[in-house]
Amino acid sequence: MKTKDRSKESITTTQAAMMTSKAMIGTGILVLPQSIGKSVGTPDGWLSVLLSGILAMIFGFFIVKLSQRFPGKTYYQYSQEIVGKWIGSFIGAGMCLYYIFSSGYLLRVMGEVVRMYLLDKTPISIIMLTFMGVAIYMTTAGINAIAQLIEIFLPIIVLIMVVFIIFSFRDFELDNLRPVLGEGIMPVLKGIEPSILSYSGFEVMLFVTAFMTDARQALKATFAGIGLTAVLYTLIVAVAIGSLTVEEVQTVTWPTMSVAMNIELPGGFFERFESLFTVLWVISMFTAFVMYHYGGSLGFGQLTGKKFQLFAYLSLPCIFLIAIWPSNLNKLFKLGDYIGYASFFMFGTIPVLFWIVAAVRRVGHGTKNKGA
Repeated sequence: MKTKDRSKESITTTQAAMMTSKAMIGTGILVLPQSIGKSVGTPDGWLSVLLSGILAMIFGFFIVKLSQRFPGKTYYQYSQEIVGKWIGSFIGAGMCLYYIFSSGYLLRVMGEVVRMYLLDKTPISIIMLTFMGVAIYMTTAGINAIAQLIEIFLPIIVLIMVVFIIFSFRDFELDNLRPVLGEGIMPVLKGIEPSILSYSGFEVMLFVTAFMTDARQALKATFAGIGLTAVLYTLIVAVAIGSLTVEEVQTVTWPTMSVAMNIELPGGFFERFESLFTVLWVISMFTAFVMYHYGGSLGFGQLTGKKFQLFAYLSLPCIFLIAIWPSNLNKLFKLGDYIGYASFFMFGTIPVLFWIVAAVRRVGHGTKNKGA
């Protein structure tokens, strides 16, 4: 990348924090309460989400520290310096495939929710193709345009989430969250597995750090992004359980949407809050989809020495095939679980090992003011 291009493709610390948060805020809003309810089986699921947020910060710490050793370079580039060209390229390609599969999963979930709550007469394939057509415009524009898009929409998304949480207290029963730790700590620990998977996304800092105007602030951005997501996810799970009970949360496909359908805004000027909630959630999912699509395309481009825009177009058929692959919602959620497990391995263990190897081999030369 030339110096001239770097000035165009650069993001601020605030934008990096927003991108980190936005990469995580997605399907977890709708499916996390149910998966937590099934795993924990007690009202303590919100504690599992909170603990998982702390674990995500620990993993995020190693990701940032690893990236800061190689200023101006993404994970796809510096991994080859750490473990050699072939192994580094193989792991980088695996990361690209992770993003492509994640894009397909996000696309299908978007299609399912839009068809169920907004466009019930429209074939899901048409809905997904429409999203893909709009997304390719943003993906090929580059990381700066994506950061600006997220900078516009994230505050709106957070505001709607806060409104949702506040007005859902009308049906909230504190007794549904009691007793706290009534069956000990073990149920809480069981809930860490599904909840940590919902934090998948903070690993975007493996390439976002390279584009920061001040890479020294990458850790601050990561902690801010994960912290915001942890607070929102914890409150959403607590509200869902408090409004529906832990037993009902386990049986409802989209617990958060069920809570939203019961919300009535004062004055009756907006009777269907779930419609507004669905639209904002789709925007949230769309921005996450764009970022994942960009992450995979950027990786293939840097690994092959080609322009990432080429792979943004070439990956679209693969993303669509992945999206239509699951034949029902159960298989779709199972695909999401597999992607989450892959995320834990790819970004919870490998970056830590890479950081240790880089430190032992004394590869990398610390952080400079400019990221990329």
